[in-house]
Amino acid sequence: MNKKKQDLINQVTIIGPGLIGASLGLALKKNKICKNIIGIDNSKKNLRDAIKIKSIDLGYHKIDNRITNTDVYFICTPVSQLNDVIEQLIPFLKKNSVITDVGSVKNIFKKDLVSKVNEIGFLVPAHPIAGTEFSGAKNAHLNIFFNRWCVITPINQKIHGVRLIKSIWKNVGMMVATMSPEEHDKIMSITSHLPHLIAFTIVGSALDYSKKEKKQLLNFSAGGFKDFTRIGSSDPRMWTDIFIKNKTYITKTLDLFLKDISELN
Repeated sequence: MNKKKQDLINQVTIIGPGLIGASLGLALKKNKICKNIIGIDNSKKNLRDAIKIKSIDLGYHKIDNRITNTDVYFICTPVSQLNDVIEQLIPFLKKNSVITDVGSVKNIFKKDLVSKVNEIGFLVPAHPIAGTEFSGAKNAHLNIFFNRWCVITPINQKIHGVRLIKSIWKNVGMMVATMSPEEHDKIMSITSHLPHLIAFTIVGSALDYSKKEKKQLLNFSAGGFKDFTRIGSSDPRMWTDIFIKNKTYITKTLDLFLKDISELN
């Protein structure tokens, strides 16, 4: 991969240094992309874990004036919290600071908040397509982003913010594509969201079996079912948010899927 090294960023704040956020912190440090990393999380344990693995330098439990010198904010929370977090950040933004995210749904940002951010700096939605069925900073690992795709869905084409976020993701080893929020959400409904919904449903159905039947299921499960259980053990809170926020496209994709299933009869 042909990577152009960017100028060193002074300070990054990661809101929600869980699996993706803490892995990002590790990658930023490894690739010498920024000087200081602040983590913000309600969970004292997760902050301790993030500091212990050295993915962040400082940890706070709330957004306040201690983060006003931040150049880039990465919001790594469930997608249902994105707009609330942006609203909390606005009073502390400095000129030309950038807000970005890692969410799996992109057509969700409130227009009034976008306008307020862009009066000061830049809002550049992004989705690094990476992860595991595990969660939390304790499960972070350095190479989670390497040779994976990151999708940028610019709300406007303010070149500085878009260029900076593209550069960061490329420099941690990702390939970067640009598309509209609608195109992203449609594609993700097919390649990620519906498969996860099916996996959760199949695992849930298996749990409804009797104790004897459950034992037989485990004894005779093939690799396909084990893959479903792995996917189905992902963070249910995060995926519930995704299903709700991308309901329109998931419903359309599900309708097509059911139509194809019905043709097997």
